[in-house]
Amino acid sequence: MEQKIPQNIEAEQAVLGSVFFEPNSIKTILDKLQDGDFYSPNHQVIYRAMKDLHAQGVPIDYTTLTDLLENKNLLAKAGGVEYLSGLIDSVPSTANLLNYINIVKDKSVTRKVQDACREIIERSYSVENAPEFLDDVEKQVIGITKEKRTSDFKGVGEIANLLMDKIAQQAQIGGSVTGLDTRYYDLNRYTLGLQKSDLLIIAARPSMGKTAFALNIALNVAKTPARPHIAFFSLEMGVDQLVMRLLSCEAQVDNFKLRQGKLSSQEWEKIHYAVQSLSGLNLYFDDSGTVKVTDLRSKCRKLKAEEKLDLVVVDYLQLLSGSTFNQGNRVQEVSEISRVLKEVARELKVPVVALSP
Repeated sequence: MEQKIPQNIEAEQAVLGSVFFEPNSIKTILDKLQDGDFYSPNHQVIYRAMKDLHAQGVPIDYTTLTDLLENKNLLAKAGGVEYLSGLIDSVPSTANLLNYINIVKDKSVTRKVQDACREIIERSYSVENAPEFLDDVEKQVIGITKEKRTSDFKGVGEIANLLMDKIAQQAQIGGSVTGLDTRYYDLNRYTLGLQKSDLLIIAARPSMGKTAFALNIALNVAKTPARPHIAFFSLEMGVDQLVMRLLSCEAQVDNFKLRQGKLSSQEWEKIHYAVQSLSGLNLYFDDSGTVKVTDLRSKCRKLKAEEKLDLVVVDYLQLLSGSTFNQGNRVQEVSEISRVLKEVARELKVPVVALSP
């Protein structure tokens, strides 16, 4: 079966033809499309000419466009006079311009993904450093996906009406928590719970109880009726130490006695019930030594795709590393790590809690 390169000539024609009917539409198109987003070489030439006219402040119509192309000896490459006049008849409705633009953009992004995949396959035959190669691949793919269709600005009235609906829903539900319930009532009073897309930093000096506090937040959230999924990335402690702390907290048994194993029969019974209680929670630990913030993002994306992510906890921020570009400048590297964690929160629409000494 013959494979077809992703493209839609009719949508490209409709985008360019719309400019003849609505000259101001060129501003919308310029915000969303680049020359290379057009598959047809003819359309790339026409689009560049339209951009030149717009930059010069010349109104774009059939005559000005034809004249510019003739002066630059590009009329033949644009398809000729008949092709340009045909663009006017190729617009079903200027009201659907954004839909035509999105079709062109989607096809362009798909072509770029295909090109990237071919390049990745070629490079994979001579890989010497697999982790670095995988990081480069992820950056390349992320760079392409950032070019995907974007939404327009939203008017304040539209947003206000949407918020009114949310406020009404909250009024029906009742209660003072709109995010994930930490069960720390004073914290909830100030934050209304852990909100989606928020990055929260828990900062304190070493050995002040940051990890214990973060563990308790994760445990409290996991025990709420909705049974949220929590990913806890531990870069400092092993998972055995963390779960030992949770058992001690849940069973109300001294952690030192628990580690010694010197427990009374009553304490053993408490531990048994604590294990049962924890087994029913969607709390997952990663102590694999993930040090790159990009690796953390990949794991979170996978969990989100499986609908198993509602909260991310990172213990702790300074143990993550950023890109090789910023290594040597720790201030810039930590800034990059914080930015990526914020991107994770916004992209996946989950709260991210990061500890920092």
